Amino acid sequence: MTTSPFVPGMDHGRKSTAAIETAEAPLSTRRRGALHLLAGTALIAGPVLFAAGMATTPAAESLDGVVYVASLGRDATQTQVSALFLHYANLLFGLGILAGPALVRSRRGFWPVLTGSVLAAIGFANLSGMLLSDWWNLSAATHLTPDQAATVFQGFQQSSLLALWDGTTPFNLLGPVLVLVGLLRAGVVQWWTVPLYVAGVAGLIMIPADLPLATAAAVLVGFSPLALIGLRLVGRYRAGTI
Repeated sequence: MTTSPFVPGMDHGRKSTAAIETAEAPLSTRRRGALHLLAGTALIAGPVLFAAGMATTPAAESLDGVVYVASLGRDATQTQVSALFLHYANLLFGLGILAGPALVRSRRGFWPVLTGSVLAAIGFANLSGMLLSDWWNLSAATHLTPDQAATVFQGFQQSSLLALWDGTTPFNLLGPVLVLVGLLRAGVVQWWTVPLYVAGVAGLIMIPADLPLATAAAVLVGFSPLALIGLRLVGRYRAGTI
């Protein structure tokens, strides 16, 4: 019977531990890569869903309480479809953007990307939750008179602590801009991504509420830099460098 040779001075326990860690490393890397692939896919899908949500938004002559709530009550199915598209678009943005720092290989640009990704995740996640108000307004428009529904809508907006929720809305602009600036410094994206995203947000805010298709087009183009980040994550995953 043969036995394994014992070499004096060799720490066999430490060698075995190192071998296990070496075997586990590729598995850990694959798991991280899978998460980054999912994050990249989420960022690619986000602008498409957001544009779909804006395209199906019921047209309204203004965002005035009576007019806006009445527009949501005209077609219950369309209102719900739009709200679902917008909810999941913001949810995917909020989840996917957290993988942005994985694209930075050095200190250059890392902190803006990290800070921006956290701010953006908070802003998009909060906005995703606020889409529930579309169902509330739809129910009010269906079961109450127009004036009563408008009163409920205005009362919701005047809630004293609501600002702790929707006050993070500016993070949806500031966060992605910081991410794009950091990735620009890191050489991951090009300069035009920053003004393009800012223009997309401006279009979302400034285009009249009775032009949903124009708003959808502005969102699809303006939010494409986030999809570009997603493409970079997917590309790094496929190349095995992330």
